[in-house]
Amino acid sequence: MPMFVCLFWSVMLTIRLVERQGNRSHRYLLGFMLTATTLYLGHCAFFNRVTEQMPLLDTLYLTSNLAVYPLFFMYISALTNRREHHQLQWLTLLPTAVGGTACAALYVLMSAEETRLFIDLYLYRHQMEGLQGLALHQAFVHDTCKVLFALQIVPVCVLGRRYLHDFDRLVGTAYADTEHKTLDAHHWLLVLLAVTSAASFVANIIGRHHFTGDAWLLAIPSVTFSALLFAIGYAGYAQQFSIDEIERDEQEADAAPGVQDENTNLRQQIEGLMMEQQLFLQPNLRIMDLVQMLGTNRNYLYRAINREMGMSFTEYVNRKRIDYAVSLMVRFPDMSLTEVARSSGFTSNASFYRNFKMVKGVGPRDYQNKLNQMA
Repeated sequence: MPMFVCLFWSVMLTIRLVERQGNRSHRYLLGFMLTATTLYLGHCAFFNRVTEQMPLLDTLYLTSNLAVYPLFFMYISALTNRREHHQLQWLTLLPTAVGGTACAALYVLMSAEETRLFIDLYLYRHQMEGLQGLALHQAFVHDTCKVLFALQIVPVCVLGRRYLHDFDRLVGTAYADTEHKTLDAHHWLLVLLAVTSAASFVANIIGRHHFTGDAWLLAIPSVTFSALLFAIGYAGYAQQFSIDEIERDEQEADAAPGVQDENTNLRQQIEGLMMEQQLFLQPNLRIMDLVQMLGTNRNYLYRAINREMGMSFTEYVNRKRIDYAVSLMVRFPDMSLTEVARSSGFTSNASFYRNFKMVKGVGPRDYQNKLNQMA
């Protein structure tokens, strides 16, 4: 089941990339899904006792097992990190290369009898007694790789969480509307990945051989990992916005002609432009739009809003929208909240309700009812 889930998303991502509709992060997600497919192919061969091909399939399994976490981390990094910060992360695959090469070399050098004993005693019974020579070294390589597999999840979760938070903060400084731009789903996926990884580590310690005789016992991790992998595939496939789009917008802003020096009146200029043209009513307003209109540097604009005003661009624009929404409620008591939200520049009712409560402390329905009672 997990193998076919990964294969499904591999096909879907391949189609998207061939049609040039995917971004850089989709390529890394495809690599993760293909590697996970290979990993579960090794599981499938193990539980179906395909012993004739076990040296090849076990090598692919061990290599893929060491590669899935680094590839998932590289996917998160490609989604959130600028290109220049992404180059050295291929080094995270170094344990994969070393472990996979050691496993493959030992299988090649082992005699037929050593291979048979290793498969029978270690893989299917998890016994070290009776192993000698290269078979004993192969067992040591497998045990070491299990420990490396468990250790990898710590930097993946810690750094991945930081990357996601930094990206969401960057989105908040650059866009008025963060709907479908932030990575809320990926925060939860990282938590689920940590939980299931802990379960996987326990299963590795117990040994796969304990699951070979009980189909119902095997179904528990199978369904669990299938659900997690489907959620990862769906979230990644649906996520169209990434650091690539932010960089393109920044390049567009930096290419704007007539860039002026930083000046102390920039905050007043922002306020004047925002109120005169009511830019906050534009649903997809970007900070790059203000950069071009004011002919300034985007870093100056970030500083004027984030430091001088003490808020993100998203919060600044949404406060303007909420103030405008309140004025609509006062002037037009019978206007529906959906119409108020749309007229105030919000792209969804959920965003309107969330931001209204954040700014005013109560929901728009309660606020409207109070206004009507006062009238």
